[in-house]
Order: sequence, then structure tokens, then C-alpha cells
Amino acid sequence: MQHTTMTNGSSSPPPAVAMNGQSPGASAATAITPERVQELVAALEDPFDPSEIKWRVTNTCKVGGPKGPRDRGQMLAYADPRAYTDRLNDLFTPLGWTRDYNVQTVQNFERKERGATERSITAKIVVTCRVTIYGFGVHTGLGEEWAENDNAGTAAEAQAFKRACSCFGLGRYLYDLEGQWVDLDEKKRPLETPRLPDWARPKLQRHGENGAHSEHQGNGQQQIGTNGGARNGRGGLYREELLGHVKALCGTVGFSLSKSVLQVVAKVEDPDKIRDIAKLTAAFEKLQDMARGVERLRAAVAKAGDQRYSALCRELNLASESIDDIPDRTVLRRLVETLEGGSTQTPNGTTNGTAGHGSQSDTAGLSELRGRLLREANRVSGATGRTLAVVINQAANGTFTFANLRTLGAADIGKVQTALTELERTATPA
Repeated sequence: MQHTTMTNGSSSPPPAVAMNGQSPGASAATAITPERVQELVAALEDPFDPSEIKWRVTNTCKVGGPKGPRDRGQMLAYADPRAYTDRLNDLFTPLGWTRDYNVQTVQNFERKERGATERSITAKIVVTCRVTIYGFGVHTGLGEEWAENDNAGTAAEAQAFKRACSCFGLGRYLYDLEGQWVDLDEKKRPLETPRLPDWARPKLQRHGENGAHSEHQGNGQQQIGTNGGARNGRGGLYREELLGHVKALCGTVGFSLSKSVLQVVAKVEDPDKIRDIAKLTAAFEKLQDMARGVERLRAAVAKAGDQRYSALCRELNLASESIDDIPDRTVLRRLVETLEGGSTQTPNGTTNGTAGHGSQSDTAGLSELRGRLLREANRVSGATGRTLAVVINQAANGTFTFANLRTLGAADIGKVQTALTELERTATPA
């Protein structure tokens, strides 16, 4: 018997997290509230979007009919491991959970293949997967496959991972779906795709709830709702907050500049389509930098005058003087440098191009502080098993809340800095 252990997931559990997903000595109540547990359990148990469901033929038979015998196949529904991973990332962020595998090769299995007359001695790949959700719990699952299968390791790994997830309720409903019989063609391929029962669809897609409307496509099960679908409508707290900041920054820097950033970072034009947290964070940081450039431009225009700015826009062949029509960072930099370079000097030695920079710095500083606060809170959340909102609310100590973080103004910079300092102190080992 051969053993191999490997880790595949977000990260190893932080030292502060015990094997049950809670901080040492902490109770489940302190790690996560009962109300939040109910919300997460419901979100985990919610069925996958029908577009994530695949079908495979497991049994076949021949049946008679008016036109002679025909092949029939029993089909079972399943979801790809990526659907499970996406759900966990959406609910807990990539930093909020992890998985690791133990792989064994077990020898000397006696096997008789279908249609064979003699038995053969072979081996099995056996995989144990442990899924840990910090602050929530740990479950394991077992997967196995015959070693001669070219994809034995991948198949056993996927089976083990999905079985571990089902212990949390994720994908558990698929075990309750009965196999459905359909006609097969001459190559044993199904002539139709089975229909999913109503209870096996996401709650927001059942009976057109919450304004969703159904559109039958193919097998009649694809549901398109105004909420964007179950998976796209659900996000981790960190992602939701970060996405809100990205959208706000897009409004600040204008249509063309924000589009250029999103295209470079994630090859999309709509921030809602960015599923990867790392790419969303990169977009946030680049948009912050772009926002600082826009604030510099506004300050420079205020000092140089609208006529000078209008003339410069015409020189650069811009469609209009609107921020929305500044196409990219290069043009923005040229506008700023030209206007600031052409400003006159004030008696105190400062230039008109940088005058008023204090309020600009305040705005940029607050935006940067919010980003640092979110990243630090996310790190503390993963280490302690507490939700992002709880971490930020406790660090703020009543001066502001997670809910109104996005609406804070320049006057609140000190509050955000104090909360950030508290989080940095908390996250630093004693």
C-alpha cells in the first residue's frame, strides 16, 4: 500500500484555527452566530444552477416497440468539482476554506470485468479528502477508482471532494435525484436530456420567485432570472464589499477609464463578471490609482481654467470635455501634466496645479485606507473564524460599521486609521 498526501485549496489552516474550524478554546457561538450558521447552511444546500448540471448514462437495456427494439439508458445527474469550488469561494472567499488529500494505492483486488470469463488481480486508487471551512467545521470524504483507469487519480479525487462537501449539505440533493430512463442512439448517446424536478433548482428560480422569469432552453430546465442566477447572485461578504468599492470607483473615474482598467485586469467591461478575488482586488487598486489621477486633473482644471482645459481637449481630439471621454491612463497623465506644468506660481511658492491638493489627498487617502482595512479584516476573519462584518465592527468600536464603511467621508479618516491599527495589532502574533 502506497501513501501520498497533498494539499489542494486556498491555504493551510492558520495556526489560530483548531481542527474543528474554530479558534482554540472558542465555542461555536463565539466563532459564528446561530443566525449566520442558518444562512450559510441554507446557501450551501441550495441546488446548483441547471447550467452546472451534467448527465451520464449508467445502465442500458433494450426494450421493444412498434418500430422494433430500441436502446434505453438510465441517466444520473452530477456537477463538476468546479461548481462546488465556486460555491465555497462565493460564500467563504478563497481564504475561508481549504482542502487536502491523502492518496493510497491498494493492491491485490480481484476483479472480473463485464463480459470477461476470467478474473484479474488489480489495484485501486483510494483518496481521502478533508474539507475545512474556517469557523464552520471539517468533513472528510472517500473516493476510489480502479488503477488501470487513465484518469483514476482525478476521478477518485473528485469523488472524495464532492462527498466531503455533501457532509456540509453542498450538492447533497444530487444523491436524492432518481435515475431517469431515456432513449439512446446507435452510439449509446442520449437522444434527450432529462428534466430536473422543481425542487432540484435554486430557490430563486422556482416558480419565478423574486421577479425571476423562466426561459425554456434545450431540456426545458434552464432558468434565467432577473437576479442573475443563483451562483452569480451570491457572493462572500468580502467580495460584495470589494465589488461595491470597485463600482463606486468606476463611477468616479468615468466610463472609458474604468473600462480600460477592467479590460487590462480581467478582460471584461462589467465588474460583476469578475469572479476571481485576486483580479477584483487588482482592479480595485488600479482604479484607486486612476481616481487619484482624476482628482489631480480636477484640481488642475480648477486652477488653470475651463478655457485652457477645453483647448487642450480639442488638441488631443477628445470627443468632449467629460471625464467619460478620457480613453486611457496615457491621455489622463498628459492632461494632468500639461495643466499642472502650465500653472502659475503662488506667492507661497506652490503652484496652482497642485493647490487644493489637500482635499484630493484626503479623498485618495480614505479610499486607500478602506482598501487596507478590508484586506486586513479579511486576513483576521480567516485566522479567527469570525465574519468580515464582525471583525470590522469590533475594530471600529462603534465609530462606524461594516454596513456604512462605503459611505464614510474625509472627516472619518481618523476612525478608519484607528480601526486599521487595531486590526494590525490583532493580527500580529503576541
